[in-house]
Amino acid sequence: MELFRNNLEQEIFKSMQMCAEKIVIISPFISLNIAEKLVQIVKEKNIDCIIITRFERKSFIEKASSIEALRVLVESGISVFALKDLHTKLYLIDDKSCYVGSANFTNKGLNINHELLLYFDEETEVEKLNSYANKLIKQLDDWSITIERIQREQAIIEGYNETQKEKISNSWGADLKTEELVDEKAYVLSVPAGDTIHLIEKYYVHAHPISSGYNYSTTKYITFRKPNGGVMDKIYRINKTFPIEMKEWESEIEKLDIPDTIKDSVANYIVDRYKDFEFDKAPKYKFYLLKLLCDLPNEPHPPTNNAGGWLYTIKDLKESTGQVFTIKQMAKKQKEVIDYVGR
Repeated sequence: MELFRNNLEQEIFKSMQMCAEKIVIISPFISLNIAEKLVQIVKEKNIDCIIITRFERKSFIEKASSIEALRVLVESGISVFALKDLHTKLYLIDDKSCYVGSANFTNKGLNINHELLLYFDEETEVEKLNSYANKLIKQLDDWSITIERIQREQAIIEGYNETQKEKISNSWGADLKTEELVDEKAYVLSVPAGDTIHLIEKYYVHAHPISSGYNYSTTKYITFRKPNGGVMDKIYRINKTFPIEMKEWESEIEKLDIPDTIKDSVANYIVDRYKDFEFDKAPKYKFYLLKLLCDLPNEPHPPTNNAGGWLYTIKDLKESTGQVFTIKQMAKKQKEVIDYVGR
């Protein structure tokens, strides 16, 4: 670990010049001149770049952040996502090194203000920050900043005057501080994940053949039973489902109406899954795009982990410590109790 307090722009861009594959930047505010320097590197080196920032009218009007910088970034093919109340400042280079500290991706943050950045290149430390960034990116798939949104906001800002105080507080983006309100009695589809569980957890993508034996009930939520006991440790919200013809999977993905970062996740899921076993059970597969709803720390599991899709309630999965029974099993037990009492 190294600590930098001076020449922060020079230090960060020196590392970016050495980048081979990917840059991830998390910064509440962005300056136009700094964004233009990043775009030049991204284009020259043909690397992927993802940015998480605020989309906040007050910041644009008061020049703390530049909406024109966002336009330049998006028009250059860089994926930019909006997160409300963002305060993190993190710069990841190729998943191998990173800077984290107080400096925004702005001229003031990197050159004028009294700021500091800590530099890490030790694998175990960088992996923690990579994990933080990757989880955040997966949660923001519905909050991609588009040219159309930028144009609408620019028109509002250009027409803004001091008499419109009520409009200055507008902020657009994901609000991850607010927990998703769900019905605890809502059904959760539980399916065996087998050897794909590590891919599901890495890419937030799941797929199964469209064929007999996979006629699962339609639900908003899903969980996965792990091998050797069927422990379920997470509930996911199903954001989107779609079929893919596996012989043409690359062109099929390109047609999907989803952000490029999510297309990459689907493609990487497929490539990594091919390393272990083929998509040979059917010509067409149903794909699920997932978002983490909650963890299940008490390791609920079925009495016997057979194949098939089962239904539980969110409440039962959260409250069970050990064995958990499906909706049908619970109804059968309740009926048995009622019959016994009625004798």
